[in-house]
Order: sequence, then structure tokens, then C-alpha cells
Amino acid sequence: MIRPAQLKTTVRAGLKANFGLSVLRHRLFREKKDRWLVPVVGLAVAGVLPALYGWVLVIKGMYEVLAPMGQERALLSLGILAGQSLILLFGIFYVIAAFYFSRDLEMLVPLPLRPAEVMTSKFAVIVINEYLTVAALVLPVVVTYGAVAKPGLGYWANAVLVYLAMPVIPLAAVSVAVVVLMRLINISRKKDALILAGSILLIVLALALQIALGKSAGGQGPAAEARAVAAFFTSPDSLLNRIGAVFPPGIWATKALAGGFGREGLANLALFLGVSAAVFVMMVAAAERLFYRGLVGLGETTGKKRRLTRDEMSRRVSSGRRAVAAIFAREWKIMNRTPIFLLNGILVVILFPALFILMTTIDPAQGGGEGDSMFLLRALTSANPLIVILATALFMVVCGSLNGTSSSAFSREGAQFWVSQVVPVPPREQVRAKFLHSYLVAVLGVVTAGIVSAVFLHLRAAHLAAAAGLALVAGVLLTAVGMIIDLARPLLDWANPQKAIKQNLNVLLAMLADIAILTALFFGVKAMMGAGWADPVVLAVLFLALAALAAGGYGALLGFADKRYPEIES
Repeated sequence: MIRPAQLKTTVRAGLKANFGLSVLRHRLFREKKDRWLVPVVGLAVAGVLPALYGWVLVIKGMYEVLAPMGQERALLSLGILAGQSLILLFGIFYVIAAFYFSRDLEMLVPLPLRPAEVMTSKFAVIVINEYLTVAALVLPVVVTYGAVAKPGLGYWANAVLVYLAMPVIPLAAVSVAVVVLMRLINISRKKDALILAGSILLIVLALALQIALGKSAGGQGPAAEARAVAAFFTSPDSLLNRIGAVFPPGIWATKALAGGFGREGLANLALFLGVSAAVFVMMVAAAERLFYRGLVGLGETTGKKRRLTRDEMSRRVSSGRRAVAAIFAREWKIMNRTPIFLLNGILVVILFPALFILMTTIDPAQGGGEGDSMFLLRALTSANPLIVILATALFMVVCGSLNGTSSSAFSREGAQFWVSQVVPVPPREQVRAKFLHSYLVAVLGVVTAGIVSAVFLHLRAAHLAAAAGLALVAGVLLTAVGMIIDLARPLLDWANPQKAIKQNLNVLLAMLADIAILTALFFGVKAMMGAGWADPVVLAVLFLALAALAAGGYGALLGFADKRYPEIES
């Protein structure tokens, strides 16, 4: 069904278009542009290293707690499950964008390629992207476990195979669901609305499936709880099975790693790879039958959207409507009329709290209900109030600001950026409107995280208010930093909407910069606490420092806009 030579050529072309390494090399060494990226990337990586080191210390600490109880395998399961869950939920966005919104489809479809070859080549590119996405989450767990436990050569050999196959099952399952969904959507006239609704439905179904699997893994009642307690102390896989119950392939992968070249390791490795291959074959079969049927005619409705032109923008501004409001309306439409932008931006701020609820409230051993993680979190939140406030503020910042909305504010315009350059509105006014749009997304994340913290962790109103104040001020700083990075080198020439956010180097740089800023703040707070400062003083100093940095960042953004707008080639 798939011809290897054609597939290899198509994958190679897709990788070149996806990463743009040849273009970057040409700009760096031939045109001698963007050379400032080299030290910036170096500084960003250096800023992230302390956070990575801290993550490794956390993993090591968890291993030292679990090892005396014989439950150290659960650490591997937790890392693998987190990676696969991330791939499963966010893979819906990437699959829809790559399969149905890529501009290169106009060139690939007329070529003598089978539907399965086109779709499989795009699937391969997505898988390679996912290796990079989950690397910082999964690899530290795998490497730290191997370094501490010293399991032998079989562990490392199986680890390579497991990591290479890890994205296949969730992405292939999502691909089959998306192909069927798009085939049904293509018979309707309101495709964009149905794509958005269908994507949300798939996410809900993915969450529901994990909850259902978790409930089916354990019984209910005192007898079941007694059996679970007994199993915890008698079976080395009891905690592993409880954690991996929400996604059984995670259990297979964990046992394949821990078992090495032994019978258990090889049997579970064969099971994991065999199921991965079976799901992949199912995806190829679905692609051959349904891919082109869902693709034909899709671009006719999604590619001819009405855009805000220069004349219309001029009329809106000159007719008395404030310039910031007019630009904000245009930014809102760019974001909301493109399903991929909306799903990767606004929906993410709701999805993170949903994942938090799922992972802390569902206990497979109790058939649902409050789990051990929620009990532990509530115990921690009743301890040091300062830690509670800072941890809640960090949760709010992650939900609100780490979503790529601000760091793709200019890239999302794509080829239409010329409109922003010619409308009779000063650049700093346009940037104010874009900032307001991105910051409102951050505020939505803070509000959502605050509601989750209040309902599920029962935090005090004073603690929530203090955390929200810190998160809102930090949101100003992080939004300004993300927009400055995107304004410095906006990605305006992209093949599909996904590339403007998911495959945009600016988003990665902004995320690294955000982590570096948060890490620096962490060490600053740690130093103040180590010096014995009172909790209110620590919070006041942190708030004032964030406010000063936020004011400076916002002012720098406006000043940079006046200088940079005329220089951008659109």
C-alpha cells in the first residue's frame, strides 16, 4: 500500500519545510541575518539549565522515596504516562493542522502519491516533532532512573525503542479519529465551526476514556481498599498499575524498560511495539480510504475567508472608532476564525486545569473519586502559607501565559502583515491592542486556575487573591517578553497555521525565556526565605519586582514596535 521510496522522499521534503534548517542556514551564513539568534538561544538554554537541574533533583528525590517500598517502577510509569497524555491531548491540534490545513497539500495531492503515502509522511513529521515536545518531560525521568538504579544494558536498549515508539499509539489513534471526523465534516457547509466543535469533542472523549479506564482498573468499597493496601506492600507493581491504569500502554512501556533483556522486559516490549504497529496499520488503512474524501473541497471554504482590508480598517478608524479597539477586533477575528489558532491558544488555558483535575481527583483503585494526589496536595496547602501562595501563583502563570499566544501575535498574521504596516495607526497603538488580546488570554488562564484551586484545593480567599495578584503582574511581563521575541523576527511565511504556533521558533524561545525568568524569581525568593524575611515582606518585594519588570517590559515593547514595524518584510 505504501511505497518506501515515495514515502522517504515525501518525508524528507516535509522535514525540510517543517524545520526550515536550510533557510536558517542560508540566512545565517549567506545573508548574514539573524546572527543575534545564536547568543540568544545560548542564553535561553543557560537560563533553563537550573530548572532542568531542579527537575532532575525532584525525580531523584521521588526515586529515593519509592525505592525502599519497592515501588520505584511507578516513577517510570509516571513520566511515560505524562508524555503520552500530552501527546494524546495536544496531538489533536497538530494532526488537524498538518493533515488538512497545510498549504503544501495543493502540491502533494496532484502528485502520483497514494493518500496513505501523503498522510503517513505528515504523520512521520508530527512524530518527530513530538520527540522534541516531550523530551524535557520524559528523558530526564528515564535517564535519572537509569543513572540511579543502574539497571544494566537491557534497560538502555529498550529505552531507545520505547521512546521511539512512544508517540505512535496516541497519535495514530488520534489520526484515525480525525480522519473519520473530517470525512463527516466535509459534507457540511459550516466546516470551521464543526472542526472546532469536533476537536473539542475529541478532547472530551480522550479525557473520558482515561477516566473510564481508571475506573475499570479498581473496585469499590472497603474490601477493595484493603486489597489495594495489601497489594501495595506485597507487589512491586501495585503503584505502577494504579498510575498506568488510565493508559495501559504506559504499563507495558514501563515493564519493558525495567525488565531489560529478561523475559518480562522482552514480552512487554513486544506487546508495546506490536500494538503500536497494529494501530499504525489501522491509521494507514483509514488514510487510504478516507483521507482525500475529507480533504477535497475543504480549502474552498477555509481558504477564502473575508479579511479586514486596508480600506475597511481606515474607515473604521476614521469613522470615530478608536484605533486600539479596531486593531483588537481584527486580532480577535484572526485568532477566532482559524480553528488551529483558537485550539492552540485559548483552549490550552482551559485544558491545563482540566488535566490537573483529571490527574489529582481520579483514583483508579477507588473507581473514581478523590485520589491520593489530591489528598497530598491538600495536606501541603495547609502547611506554609507562603509556599501555598507561590505554588498557586505558579500554577496560574503556567495556565495563563505558557500557551504561545503572545509569542505568535505577529506571526499569526502571516502574509497579511502588510495590512498592519499600511493602516493609518501608529505601531505602538497596534501593539497595545495585540498586547490586550494576548493578556486577556493570560487572564482567562489565571481565572480558570483560580476557580480550580478554590473548588478542589479549598484555598483561602486571601491566599487566592495574593496568588492571583502575583500571576496577573507576571502575566504582563511574560506577555511583553513573548511579543518582543515574536516582533524581532515574525514568522510570516508559513505553510499551515500550525507552523505559526507549534513550529514557530519564537514560541520556543519565549517559553525558554519565561522559564529562565521564573527560575531567577525562584532563586530570589529562596534567598529571601533563607535570610529569614517575613512572609509579607517576601510577597511585597516579589510583587514590586514583578511590577517594575512588567512596566519596563511593556515600555520596551512599545518602543521596539515603533522601530521594528517599518523594517519587517512582509
